[in-house]
Amino acid sequence: MSKFRKSAWGFTVATMLAMAFTPLHTASAVVEWALAEDSVSLGLTGVSPHVERTGNADRLWYPGGLAGTAVADCNDAGACTSVPTTGRLGSDFTAITLPNGTRRAYFVEISMTPGANTKSVSSAACLTTACTAVGTSTIAAAELVVSQTVKAWGVPDAVVTPDGKVRLYVVESPTEGNCSEKLASYISNDGISFTKESGWRLENGISVDPEILRAKTGDWLMILADGPGCGDRVQKLYTSTSNDGLTWSTPQKISGSDLRRLDPTGYEVSTNVFRIYYATAVAGALGDVTYTIKRGTISIKQSSGEVSITTGTSSSKKTTITCIKAKVTKKVTGVNPKCPSGYKKK
Repeated sequence: MSKFRKSAWGFTVATMLAMAFTPLHTASAVVEWALAEDSVSLGLTGVSPHVERTGNADRLWYPGGLAGTAVADCNDAGACTSVPTTGRLGSDFTAITLPNGTRRAYFVEISMTPGANTKSVSSAACLTTACTAVGTSTIAAAELVVSQTVKAWGVPDAVVTPDGKVRLYVVESPTEGNCSEKLASYISNDGISFTKESGWRLENGISVDPEILRAKTGDWLMILADGPGCGDRVQKLYTSTSNDGLTWSTPQKISGSDLRRLDPTGYEVSTNVFRIYYATAVAGALGDVTYTIKRGTISIKQSSGEVSITTGTSSSKKTTITCIKAKVTKKVTGVNPKCPSGYKKK
């Protein structure tokens, strides 16, 4: 399997960091994303994890066992417990909650038809909210059936768009070669039958293992990786932003070359703070490599001076003012900040 990667039903989680910034959406804003890696040891190996917050734990789907995908619940301390599954879940597994409240899984499936030698991006209804079992699978689109020998392909990520449709992001390689991967997207009204959207979302290899962390009107955030043949050939993590889920900013690198890092998945825990899981391996190893699943946090780091904030298509700056009432002084920070009732600006 190509070493590329995976949003979410309801979750509740304690705030990990206090962030004062409005969501950022274009590459022109004076702000950067930063990755902080957790020191916990999850004890899980493999690639292509998918995470969802369930109660007080992070539920991870990852490669393993006869089911193709294993499931584990990991607490905030990093201790993981196996969760039983029923039937085969496919590989590169991800799942979403549709607007009607039902759950659906998306995955790469190997054809069981004798002599077919094909694989496809398919989907199936989750038989329970927990999605540890799925029903009969359906191929997402005719274009999403390829030979089993095709590399750097698949790794689907599905997301419900702000207008209630389902968009499926898929890694494709129209031509073979180093760093030639492209990111395609497919759209659906029902989450079952998809139509390919024109053009490419991202190209030139920095376009694999997509995970949509946020999809709001005018406010999209993706975390992804580059292909194994790009740059120094040590895969790294990147972020990219978009106003509509179709046109994306130039990916911003957030990890170095000390380890291979790929297949990210995650969810938002507070404004502009995301817990992520991803696969790692020794940077210079050759041949078969053992991939370990790690955990970290990405958030916006402040640059010096005022921070330019972009929301949708408008741009403004955050400033701080001083407000006084008798002998009490307060500082207020924001876009066009105002003093509280009873206070006067100093």
